[in-house]
Amino acid sequence: MLAEKFIEKFTKQDHILGLIKQADLKVKLSCGEESIVIEIKYGNISLLNNQDPIWYEIKGDHQAMKYLIEGTEQLRVLEHKGHLTVSVPLRATLLLESLFFLTRAHENLAKVI
Repeated sequence: MLAEKFIEKFTKQDHILGLIKQADLKVKLSCGEESIVIEIKYGNISLLNNQDPIWYEIKGDHQAMKYLIEGTEQLRVLEHKGHLTVSVPLRATLLLESLFFLTRAHENLAKVI
C-alpha cells in the first residue's frame, strides 16, 4: 500500500522529522471507496485504523493520490488541476506538501540538508 510505504520511508529520514515536531493533525485521504487516515502528532506519523473525528480530508482519483503520496506532484498543483479536492487549511496543506515531496527526495537531499 502506498501510504504504508510513505510512512516507512518518512520515518527513515531524520532530516524531515523536525517539520512535524509541533504538528498535530489528522488527514483522511479518500480515493473512491477506499480511505486511510494519517495522523501527525508531535514528531510522530502513523496510519489510524479507526474513523474517529477527522479534521481534514483530501479526495481524489487513484492516479492523483499516487502522485501525491509518491511526491511526484505537489498537492496544490493537483488541487489546481482539479485532480484533488482539498479541505485542509493552507498552513497544513503546505506542511503536507512538504512532507510528501521531501520524503520522495531520497538520500540526495538529506546530504544537502
